[in-house]
Amino acid sequence: MLPGPLPSEWPGGLLARFRADGAALRISVVGQERPLSALGELAVRQLAQDALTAATARTPGAGLSLSLTWSARHLDVLVVSGVADGGSARRPARSLDECFRRTHERVLAADGALRVAAPQAGGFVVAATLPAGEEQRALPPVGSRSEPFGARIDR
Repeated sequence: MLPGPLPSEWPGGLLARFRADGAALRISVVGQERPLSALGELAVRQLAQDALTAATARTPGAGLSLSLTWSARHLDVLVVSGVADGGSARRPARSLDECFRRTHERVLAADGALRVAAPQAGGFVVAATLPAGEEQRALPPVGSRSEPFGARIDR
C-alpha cells in the first residue's frame, strides 16, 4: 500500500487529470509491508506523485505501472510509463532528471537509491530502493535517555 493518502486524495486532482487523458494506473504490491522511516514514506509519495505528473506531461494517454516489492530489509519501487497512443510523446520543457529531482532528493535523504531512464521506445522507467524493516522506525526524540549525553547523531 502507498504510504499516506491514496493517489485519488492527492491535491490538485492529479490522478483525475492523469485518467482524463484515457490512461490507466496499475498498482501492484508484493510481499509483506514493513515499516519505512518518515523520510522513506515521503520518498515513496513523492515518487508516485512525480511519476503521475511526468506521465501526464510526457506520455498522455499511456498507462502507468507502479510496483511495490517488499522484502525483510528494503522496499523496491518500480514505475514504468508506457508509450502514448500513436507512439508520439509531447516534448516537455523539463528533462526526466528534472521531473524526478524532488524524488531523488527524498530518496537520498532516506538512505535509498534511485535510477531514472528513458528507453528508446519511449516512456520512462524509474527504480528506487529504500531501507525498510523494524530498524527504520522513527529516531527517538533528541535527549532521550537511551542516547548517551542526550545527543543524537543523524547519518
